[in-house]
Amino acid sequence: MRRMRIVMVVAALIARASVAQCAWTVNAEGTCVQEWAPADMMRGPTAIINAPLLPFRTTAGGAEYAWNKKEWRWWHTFLLGSAVTGASAGAGVFEGLWWVITGSADLLTGGYFHLAPENATNLSVQPELSTVISDKPPPVPDRCGRAVVAAK
Repeated sequence: MRRMRIVMVVAALIARASVAQCAWTVNAEGTCVQEWAPADMMRGPTAIINAPLLPFRTTAGGAEYAWNKKEWRWWHTFLLGSAVTGASAGAGVFEGLWWVITGSADLLTGGYFHLAPENATNLSVQPELSTVISDKPPPVPDRCGRAVVAAK
């Protein structure tokens, strides 16, 4: 059992390290460039601290999603809402474990590879809708974090 855990952690580190990149920042010319910053050393500890809250946050997010679903009738909300809330809790537990694994890897590497997901490094207690439940992904900014303006 212990060997299996070690193999899983090493496999996760190798898989994520193969696609690892540094942070994207805007340079003096206004273009995006990759670079590591000393603040990246806090990525790992922040992800590890934030991970135990994730199952509660996703459970609350799933309940909020089910409650605000206007096309469901009261019995749909009762039956499907409990299923959505349970699935959100399960996804939160799984994703929280992933945040601990990637946060530990970021802790060991000083955050150089940015292994932990971005939302794992933002301390928050707000409800979060799990990607398992969400019907559309959140808007993605460009690599430097600037808002993407749609072309007309």
